[in-house]
Amino acid sequence: MSNVSEQSMYIASVVTLYWFVSISMVYLNKMLMSNDGVSIPAPLFVTWYQCVITTAICYAAGVCGERASRLPSDYKAVATTDSDGNTTPASPKPSFFAQFPKAEYKLSVSKKVFPLSVIFVCMIIFNNLCLKWVEVSFYNVARALTIVFNVMFSRVLLGIPTSTRTLLCLLIVILGFFIGSAGELHFSLRGTVAGICSSLFVSLNSIFTKKILPVVDDNHWRLTYYNNVNATLLFLPLIAYFEGDILLESINGQLQSGTFWSAMTVAGFFGFSI
Repeated sequence: MSNVSEQSMYIASVVTLYWFVSISMVYLNKMLMSNDGVSIPAPLFVTWYQCVITTAICYAAGVCGERASRLPSDYKAVATTDSDGNTTPASPKPSFFAQFPKAEYKLSVSKKVFPLSVIFVCMIIFNNLCLKWVEVSFYNVARALTIVFNVMFSRVLLGIPTSTRTLLCLLIVILGFFIGSAGELHFSLRGTVAGICSSLFVSLNSIFTKKILPVVDDNHWRLTYYNNVNATLLFLPLIAYFEGDILLESINGQLQSGTFWSAMTVAGFFGFSI
């Protein structure tokens, strides 16, 4: 009974932590995307920096994981004794960092992951542009069509059949999307379009992730590392073309602000946590 209670508490704590991090991430990104007093009008640069932070964390976690795997083989966990005096040997508890593989970047693997990385970049670009252009209250409505694209691409790309009941549910979702859009006081057409594009690429990302995972030995942390390294490289020409002048103008301004870099770093850590 106690094990069930502990497991329930663990699940509840994970869900609560995820809720806190995801909500905090939305508001922090909204501030970074649209608050001129804190950030700069360069959403691509902000997103690029978050990818850099995620890459750095994956690399550091991989180093810690490699060290954790080198623990002495004769390590023994402390045995437990019940009320009757019976001793039960406990299996050693693996380190938290043991789940992280060594961060290696191989060009042959990177080429296979590259199509997913392009989708990943489009996904986070449109996601942050949507957040920049719409109100936080409308943000989830603007991105509500993900499930519609999931069903559509599952049918087109994976050949998974769709039932009539599923189609009826999708019609309700689409109807709700239009009702929510019509009722938005500060409606933004470009923000809504960005939200629809974000939903499309979120769906493609989930489908292509399943296809690409075997390339990285079905390890989602290794895939995260490759995705973010590739994304970091893909963002550079986009930033230079679209936001180069803005960054040059901000060299003596926000780019020297400790508050700006602190918020950027925290947002990057939250992005990795999610």
